[in-house]
Order: sequence, then C-alpha cells, then structure tokens
Amino acid sequence: MNSFVLALALCVCAATGSPIEDGKWNPYNYGDTGKYIPTDEGKYIHVPNPYLHIDNPYDGGFGPYAHDYEPYVEAASQDVYRHVLSAPQEYNPYYKDGYYKNNGIKILKQKHHYDEDKYDFVFETENKIRAKENAVLKNANTLDEGIASKGFYEYIGPDGFMYRVDYTADENGFRPKLRRLETPYSGKWVLEKVN
Repeated sequence: MNSFVLALALCVCAATGSPIEDGKWNPYNYGDTGKYIPTDEGKYIHVPNPYLHIDNPYDGGFGPYAHDYEPYVEAASQDVYRHVLSAPQEYNPYYKDGYYKNNGIKILKQKHHYDEDKYDFVFETENKIRAKENAVLKNANTLDEGIASKGFYEYIGPDGFMYRVDYTADENGFRPKLRRLETPYSGKWVLEKVN
C-alpha cells in the first residue's frame, strides 16, 4: 500500500510540474535526504591582478613628459642694471677750504625765544646748515612732566646732497625721519647697465 501511495504521489507531481517557490521548506528540492545540495552558481572567481599600470599615458600630443632637474636659468640676454651715483656737475661751494678752518663760518640768521613753559629757535649758517625747533612743557608739576619738541636740521654734505632730519621728541621717544635731497651740486642717481 505504501508503495502505491508513493507511486501515486510521483504521478501527481509529474503531471502538475514543479511547485512554485512560496518561501516554505520543500523537501523534494533537496533530494531524498532533505539536505541542501550546493551548486557553483554565483560563486566568486578571483582574477589575479587585472589592473595594468601604464607609465605616462598622456603625452599632450608632444610626446611623454620628461622632468628637467636643472634649476631655472634666466635668459642670457636679459639686461641687468644697478644704481650708480654720477659725479657732481658743479663744484660744491659749501665745502671750500676756508669754511672749516679758524671758525670761518658766518651765522646768517638766528632767532630764539624762551619762556618758562615753551621755547623755539631757528638758525642758518653761511654753509647752508639750518635748524628749527619748537618745544612745550607737558604735564607741568607732575611726575610725568617733560618737554615735547618738534623740529628739523639740515646741511649740505661733501657729496653735494642736502641731508635733512625731521624729528619729534616727546614721551614716546625721539623719532627722526631722514631724507637725502639733490641739489645743483650733488651727483645724480642713474641706472648703469652691468652686462
């Protein structure tokens, strides 16, 4: 009887085809024992080192790039200049022999005014030395009492240039600003070609 039921079940299965996968366990999919039988479907197959490196694939139409390890050298034809002081065009009359021997320099102008809380002075000599200063007393009768002054002095040097120092002196210290000015007796700064 059992063999008859089994044969009947096989005929019914053959007639109806395979059942639809419904998510339930169906022992007939796994053979007589009910164990899972694996297949190679979907198995990972390793391909060793498929990436091939190509050196310098881009040549930009001009061939592969070659690095130049030499440092940059500027063009040999580039002109190079330097600042040079040309010789004075005229003799400097403020440095003649007699000016610095035997106190031979005359004072052309001299004024001064002194008060208890301020002073000012100005002078000029024959050889173009000039000076001017104005000063006031600050914070009188305190520990911070002091003089604040502002002025300048200038002279023509042996090179014919006039050197001028404008300064301020107060609680922040002495702060000079130096200028060198051309005169008719000085040389001129010019660009001289080196190469």
